[in-house]
Amino acid sequence: MADGRLFEDIFDVRQKDPDGRKFDRVSRLICSSENYEMELILDIHIDLYPVDVHDRFTFVLARTLSLTNAPDTGLYDQSKQPSLADKFEYVMHGKVYRCEEDSGPSQRLAVYVSFGGLLMRLRGDARNLQGIDMDSYIYLLMRKV
Repeated sequence: MADGRLFEDIFDVRQKDPDGRKFDRVSRLICSSENYEMELILDIHIDLYPVDVHDRFTFVLARTLSLTNAPDTGLYDQSKQPSLADKFEYVMHGKVYRCEEDSGPSQRLAVYVSFGGLLMRLRGDARNLQGIDMDSYIYLLMRKV
């Protein structure tokens, strides 16, 4: 993808806070994807981006917000130039801190990312998660469908 996207799918929220809320403004979402049979567990700031069970959203992981796939500097771009973030409602930046392969012939991979303490686990076929490497920084982008 020319704009730095590593993964994109539409997810359906199956559960919200299955173990109860641990923090006032954070909810844990349990989601399943429509196209690639992926499982997503995601912590989000619920006051900034309210999400309920059965909501659907487009979910993207990207290495950069640049529309030309220019490398990310790690600094906030104040130029007001168009970016991938303009097309989404909720954006986070985080670091991949763990990748786990499932044992057996299933070829499934789980990728764990921390977005300043808000955690994500995306699990599914390893072919769909190519390009997401340990210790890399990525953007998460969401938009309700």
